[in-house]
Amino acid sequence: MSEGRIQWIVGALALLFLFINLAGLTWGSTGEGISRFASLSQSPHFDQSQAVQSNTLEELQPQFGEESPGKESIDAYDDQSMDVHADRSTESDLDSFIKSRLDKVHIPGLSAAIVKDGKIAWTGAYGFALIGKQPVTTDTIFQLASVSKAVVAVAVMKAWEEGEFDLDEDINTYLPFRVRNPHAPDIPITARMLLTHTSTIRDRGDIMNSAYYAWNIDSSVSLDRFLKDYFTLSSDNSNPGRSFYAEDPGTAYHYSNIGASLAAYLVEATTGIPFDTYCECKIFRPLGMEETSWQLADVDHSHLAMPYDYNVLCHHYSAYGFYAYPDYPDGLLKTSAPQLARFLNMFIQYGESDGVRILKKKTVEEIRRVQNPSIDPQGGILWYYKDLSGLRLLGHNGADMGVTTEMFFSPADGVGVILLMNGDCTLSVERAIKEIQIRLFKDAAYK
Repeated sequence: MSEGRIQWIVGALALLFLFINLAGLTWGSTGEGISRFASLSQSPHFDQSQAVQSNTLEELQPQFGEESPGKESIDAYDDQSMDVHADRSTESDLDSFIKSRLDKVHIPGLSAAIVKDGKIAWTGAYGFALIGKQPVTTDTIFQLASVSKAVVAVAVMKAWEEGEFDLDEDINTYLPFRVRNPHAPDIPITARMLLTHTSTIRDRGDIMNSAYYAWNIDSSVSLDRFLKDYFTLSSDNSNPGRSFYAEDPGTAYHYSNIGASLAAYLVEATTGIPFDTYCECKIFRPLGMEETSWQLADVDHSHLAMPYDYNVLCHHYSAYGFYAYPDYPDGLLKTSAPQLARFLNMFIQYGESDGVRILKKKTVEEIRRVQNPSIDPQGGILWYYKDLSGLRLLGHNGADMGVTTEMFFSPADGVGVILLMNGDCTLSVERAIKEIQIRLFKDAAYK
């Protein structure tokens, strides 16, 4: 190959790399904690027309009791003329560090918390919940995306602890509809498989799309109806072969949002209590998580951070609007960082917090235990392990439209860090998250 040809290839690769970094392409993880989507346009819960044409700042401002600004005032939020994190008048070194990272990757707002020694050791709030109108505070509510699955794990294991089902029994024993992989019809799917992403249930974008999508209201399609349609042979939406991977259940790892929601529905099917109500009674209320809910109807929208997209070419933020989908357990829990910290403290302390016991110690130990070392050496029961700058952490992350979240703790010392953001997860955002996490775990020693 000629020297000129080699230089041309190197130059082309350099330009491609530069474009990816400038555009901040939305990126999904390929291992544990995978995003709900691999790229924004491929999201099973993404409707381009809704996100860009309808759910703009012009139309969403009135939801918060504000007069809708004109186009001229919307353009004033261009990042070239406005620092979206300039609302804090005094800043420590840590504040400056965090602000600089958020500004660089165009995340509108962040709420963060550090938990340590069974208490909330620190909280921080940065940027805007609604750009130019409403700053993030420690009480701001964020959608959690797949961090929701950590709560699903606790709820499902609570029901198991109460004897509602066997983790290793065929789930068809408990469900009102049949779920079986047609590629392996003789192998039952169990709750443990659902909770470890080894059920072989596939997420299907052709079903998880705008047909089941709701904007600014909760979905009118119930969890049980959605899942029945997803798996039932007679359903117009169902194609059994496409809803499963062509492998034996229990033998391979495939991250599955539908599998997690089916695990949540198992609670509903066996207890007779809607899953969201079960969580409220068994988890949220006992822990004092008073403004935590799966449903938009149960949350004050003026307290809820607006999800945003950032267009790097136009230097412009666009609001997605609040949204919902029927398989809500896999991504739609809404709460604040301090409230989520109460939940995390409970888990760190093996099921108990401030004299309130949610789970038995042995149950938490089972969630923490790596379930299938040969298949997924990092995975417990929906929670998973990761390594960060010499630390071994356990938790979950999340990404959805205009939502990026992290909740991890170190089992070695019980220190945990929570990050809740209202912007898309891109490659550059992932790098910023890593830097902020490392700094907060480091600073936790002085809190």
